Amino acid sequence: MRIREEYVINEKTVLLTGEYDCNGKLITRVIDGGETFLVDLTPAQVIDASLLLVGSDLRAALQSSKKLLGPLYMYPLNVNSGLGIYLLPTHSMKKRNCVWISLIHVKNAQALGVRKTKVYTSYGHIIEIDMRKSAFINRVQIVKDLREKIIKNSSSPLIYYIESQNGFYISEDPSTNKYKFIK
Repeated sequence: MRIREEYVINEKTVLLTGEYDCNGKLITRVIDGGETFLVDLTPAQVIDASLLLVGSDLRAALQSSKKLLGPLYMYPLNVNSGLGIYLLPTHSMKKRNCVWISLIHVKNAQALGVRKTKVYTSYGHIIEIDMRKSAFINRVQIVKDLREKIIKNSSSPLIYYIESQNGFYISEDPSTNKYKFIK
């Protein structure tokens, strides 16, 4: 199987997870629509590179989730709210077995014993994860909460009033390296 050099998360991205190559290097397994392939980057690098294309990065996306959701153990990520792409982690992102699942592709979940869950997604994929069904459903709800807060904040119109009056004349004073404001 050919390993891709890069990948951009898109609306067909079902999941990302870490996998070790034959040299022991952590790379990313992607399910994109009906196909699967490997990318020669870690899952965090794939997410970061995708976020950079929409004017953000992994650190900022995590900070945003923390600000909007408050204290949590693991935070979901808004990758592209315009396309509805929100990722939920199944484990800490530092762990190789973390699976990042796109919220738009989660269809159903079924308990498989006490600590295993089957997640049914778009394109007919079924993912077995080491997590109680109730914990998975809770993670899905947290991602939905993040999505709702971002939609609410994004759709609130910015209202400001401009009054017709004389403004300031602003000029730089080269001798003091400051600006002068004259009414």
